[in-house]
Amino acid sequence: MQEDQRDFDVAIVGGGIGGTMLGAILARHGVRTLLLEGSGHPRFAIGESTVPETTFGLRVLARRYGVPEIEHLATHGALRRHVSSNCGVKRNFSFVYHREGEPTRAEECTQYPTWGPPLGPDSHFFRQDVDAYMFHVAVSYGVTAHTHTMVEDVKFEEDHATLVTRDKGSFRASYVVDAGGMRAMLPERLGLRQEPPYRTRSRTIFTHMVDVRPFDTVAPPREQHGMPSPFSQGTLHHMFQGGWLWVIPFDNHTSGTSGLCSVGINLDLDAYPRPEGVGAEEEFWQHVGRFPSVARQFERARSVRPYVSTDRTQFSSQQVVGDRWCLLPHASDFIDPLFSSGLAVTVMSLNALGHRLIDAVRQDDFDTARFQYLEHWTKRMFRFYDDLVSCSYISFDDFELWNAWNRVWTITTLYGTNAQNQAAVTFEKTHDTACFDALELPPYRGLQGVDNPWVERLFEQARDAVLAYRDGEWTKERTIDRIYELLRQSGLCPQVWGTLDPQDRCPAGVFTLWPLMKILLWGKFRSPRHVRGSYFTGGARMVGKEAAQTYATELRSGATQVHQTLRDMWFNWNRDWTRRPAPRSAAGRPPGTAPARDRARD
Repeated sequence: MQEDQRDFDVAIVGGGIGGTMLGAILARHGVRTLLLEGSGHPRFAIGESTVPETTFGLRVLARRYGVPEIEHLATHGALRRHVSSNCGVKRNFSFVYHREGEPTRAEECTQYPTWGPPLGPDSHFFRQDVDAYMFHVAVSYGVTAHTHTMVEDVKFEEDHATLVTRDKGSFRASYVVDAGGMRAMLPERLGLRQEPPYRTRSRTIFTHMVDVRPFDTVAPPREQHGMPSPFSQGTLHHMFQGGWLWVIPFDNHTSGTSGLCSVGINLDLDAYPRPEGVGAEEEFWQHVGRFPSVARQFERARSVRPYVSTDRTQFSSQQVVGDRWCLLPHASDFIDPLFSSGLAVTVMSLNALGHRLIDAVRQDDFDTARFQYLEHWTKRMFRFYDDLVSCSYISFDDFELWNAWNRVWTITTLYGTNAQNQAAVTFEKTHDTACFDALELPPYRGLQGVDNPWVERLFEQARDAVLAYRDGEWTKERTIDRIYELLRQSGLCPQVWGTLDPQDRCPAGVFTLWPLMKILLWGKFRSPRHVRGSYFTGGARMVGKEAAQTYATELRSGATQVHQTLRDMWFNWNRDWTRRPAPRSAAGRPPGTAPARDRARD
C-alpha cells in the first residue's frame, strides 16, 4: 500500500450510518478521510425508527454540506425510490396501554402523527440496506474504506494519531472520530466508560420476526379508538406497568418488499430484574403472554434471527471530545429506544461536527476547544432524554397519567422540529449555507426545543411533578392537573390542537397540508409573543413548492416505469445505463478533476 494511502486528515472508526454520513460530508469537502469498519455490509443494526427531528435534520445535513444522497433518507417516498423498498413507512407514533390478563381498552391509546408529504412521512429504516447505501455513498465521494478491519489500538502523539489494525497495518490521521457504538474502541482504550449517571434503568430483549399481525386486525375498531392513522403504519408502543414493547414493521405499505418486523421489549430493571435460568426467547414470550391483545398480534409470529437480551441498556462516557478525538453519540452514551432518540442525537452531532472538522483540516488546528460545543450539547441531550424516558416509565403506572405526560413530549417535539425547519426555510430563500449557523444559536440549539426558556421551563416543571408522584409526595390526580396547568400557562400549545383537552388522545391531529397551514397561521398571527417571530415564521411557499415537486417526481417515476415496461416488450436495446450519475471524487467533482480516493478495499 502506498504511503499516501496511509496518511489521512480524519479517521473514522465504525462504518454504520453515523460514520458513513460523516465520511461522505468530509470527503465532499476535500478532507482526506479514512473509514475502518470491523465487519462488512450488509449487517444487522438497531436504531430503525426515525422521528421528525431526525428527518428534518437529514434535510439540513444534505443541504448544508452538499450531499443530496443524505436527503434520500429524509422521507419515505425518497427512501423507497432511491435506497430500499425493504424499509417501512412511519405515519405515526402509537401508544396502546395494557393491563395484565385483560384485552386493551379502546379509549386507552394515544397517537402523534409524523408529517405528511412533501416533508414526510418518516420511515422505518431496514438498517442492513440503509447502512450499506450510505457506505457506498461515502466511498463514491472519495472516502478510503476498509471493511473487516479491526482497530486494535490508537496511539495519540502531538500532531497525529496512529491507528493499529489487526490485518491492514497502521494508518496515520490528524483526528480520530469513534463511530463504533456501544462497543466503541476509544472509550475502552482511554478508560472513558463510567457508571451511567441516569435515572433510567432498563434492559431490552429484541429480534426480527415474520408473520406479526397488523395490530389493526386485533385492536378495537377505529370507530371506538378514534385514532386517525392505522396502528400498523407507525411505530407501535405497547405500554404496561414497568415496561413497553415496540413493533416496527417493514412490510406495512403496498410497495414494500420485506416481510420482516422489528420487535423488542424493554423492562424496568427494578421492576423486572433479569431472571436466573430463563433464556431471552422464553422470557420474551412470557411477557407477550401476559397481555391478551399483544398475544393475539404475535400468535403466528416467528423469529428469523436469535433473540438478544441485554443487561442494563444505559451506558455513558466521561467525555465526548478530547485531544484529537471525539465520540459520536452512540459511542458515547445511550438511554433507551423509547422515542427513537438515538438517530436524532446523531444527526444533531453530525451537523455540528462536520463544519468544525472541515475548518480544522483547512486551518490545521485541532484544538480541543473547537469541539467543546459537541461535549456540552451531546451530554445535555442525553440528560434531557433520560428525564423524558424515566418519567415515561413512571407514567406507565396509569393511562391517564401517560395521557398527560405524553403531551409534554408532543410540544417539545413540535418546537424542536420547527427549529430545523426555520433554518431550511431561510436556506430556500437565500441559498446561503451560513443560515444553518442559527442552529447553534439560541433558541435553536440542541433538540426538542430545550434551548427555548419557555419550553425548558414547561418540561422541567412537568418532570418535577412526575417525580413528586413517584416519590409519593403527590397523588396521581394532582400530578395530572399540574401537567395540564403547565401546558396551559406555557402558551406553547397551538390553539388548533387539542393539547389541553384530555379527551383528545391525538391532540396534534394530522400533519397533512391544511392542518399544517393552520399551525403556521396560528404561529404567525395568534401565538404568544415568545413564540411569534422565532417559530412558524414562514414556509408555506416552500411547502407548496416541495409539494408540487414531490407530486411531479412520483408522476415521472410511475410514467417512466410504464414506458420502460412497454419498450422492453418490443426492443432489447436501451440507453438507461447512460442516465446514472457519474461517480464522484474526493471533492464531489467528476473523476479527473481532483485526486481520486474512491476505492473501497475488501
